Amino acid sequence: MKLKRIIQKLNLKPLPNYQLVYLIVLLGFFRLLGFKYDNDFWFTINQGRYVLEHSFPTIAINSIHNINFIFQSWGTGTLFYIIYNIFELYGMAFLLIIVSLLTMFFFYKLCFLISNNKRGALLNTIIVMVLYSFFVVTRPHIFTVLNLVIMLYLLESYVRKNNVKYLFWLPLIGVLQINMHGIYFIILFIITIPYVINSFRFKIFNIESKGYKKKPLFIALFCMLLTGFINPYGYKTVIYGFMTYQSNSLFNNSIEELLALNFHNLTDKLFIIVIITTYVLHFSKLKEKPVRYTLLLLGTSYLAFDALKSFYLFLFCSLFPLVLLFKKEKNDYDKVYSKNYHLFHLMFTIVLCISCLFVINKPTNPDIVTFIDYLDKEVTNKEEIKLFTDYIDGSYAEYRGYNCYLDPRGEIFLISYNKKEDIFEEYDKVLNFKINYKDFIDKYHFDYMLVRNESELGYLMKSDAYKYINVKEDKIHTLYKLNKE
Repeated sequence: MKLKRIIQKLNLKPLPNYQLVYLIVLLGFFRLLGFKYDNDFWFTINQGRYVLEHSFPTIAINSIHNINFIFQSWGTGTLFYIIYNIFELYGMAFLLIIVSLLTMFFFYKLCFLISNNKRGALLNTIIVMVLYSFFVVTRPHIFTVLNLVIMLYLLESYVRKNNVKYLFWLPLIGVLQINMHGIYFIILFIITIPYVINSFRFKIFNIESKGYKKKPLFIALFCMLLTGFINPYGYKTVIYGFMTYQSNSLFNNSIEELLALNFHNLTDKLFIIVIITTYVLHFSKLKEKPVRYTLLLLGTSYLAFDALKSFYLFLFCSLFPLVLLFKKEKNDYDKVYSKNYHLFHLMFTIVLCISCLFVINKPTNPDIVTFIDYLDKEVTNKEEIKLFTDYIDGSYAEYRGYNCYLDPRGEIFLISYNKKEDIFEEYDKVLNFKINYKDFIDKYHFDYMLVRNESELGYLMKSDAYKYINVKEDKIHTLYKLNKE
């Protein structure tokens, strides 16, 4: 009661934003209970290190293949490397929390902007945060999501407040996006199309668009498009997505995040239920449906069904209009500080401290670290070593300085991108016995082969190691060394 009286005397207005921050941080730390570095993290910081020590790479570094390469997320790679090099796990966990906080803060502002309902905006934000937690990993897309939410907030602010000052920030969003995660620059630009269409006045059947000022919007978006060329690789980064994600059924069906949503696992079922529920609420319950909201729903739901990794685009583009289901409310600041408010802060602090203990004690190294440590003791010159790794294990091995056969940069191993050889298809043929594994080995003459025991190649090597000898193994991997005798 004393605190409440002091606040009243100071004329402070406690906003739900504080509750929002606490809830999001709490949810974030629960997400980090299982925190570990994403597999892509290792090649991302490896390339970031190369940029800082040398220059922007044009050839795939730490690969045995001499193929062209564009580091389209160089900004993320350098930032990740600097933070990891200084603070390691603590720094990366803190970065994820900060970026997630900023993302959810702007999403809350977006929801409140269109609804003027703090409780509805808070509830909508928490729901999205829980679903988005599946995607909060050490990858460049965390900055894409942040840029996306800020862009939506700026566009909605322009439309609703009729103030062009919000459009001034769009080119900056473009510069950040093209350098932090360039492959999604075009995607962000495409997401602005519903706002362009909605700027025209028209009526088709029951679909009506009242329109708004087009000229400032067109100029801002044109400037944003031009900023796509402000990067070390110029136009090549802008068209990177078209170069890499062309139709390739083998590639798309081999990468989990590129698989279409289906009912085969629990996570996909949850996401499909969310999409269906959103459609039902949007078309049956939502009274105010500007054309742009419907177009965002249709477009991003298609992307989500097409590839699992695009579900977060659906989350942030299609769920914020649902806050309009809540009625506008009057400002009632006295109800914010309830009798349980201080208890909430106490519980938050306790859980946060316990969560920190769990976070910092979680193992973060890949399961091949002992094999790489072994190689470090055996090898005198890493640059002369050819190491076979599969799609999963190449990232960490390359970070440790070895030149590998394959790594998670899957798209660069497609002939549609490198214009040289379809290495990804070759790897698949080896696994499916369409290429004799001995001919494959003779082609590359690997010095070492790090093979997964449960893979097809692992079974073949167990029965006949050909020119290799087993030097180290565990339940998951076996390391073979070329027998030069």
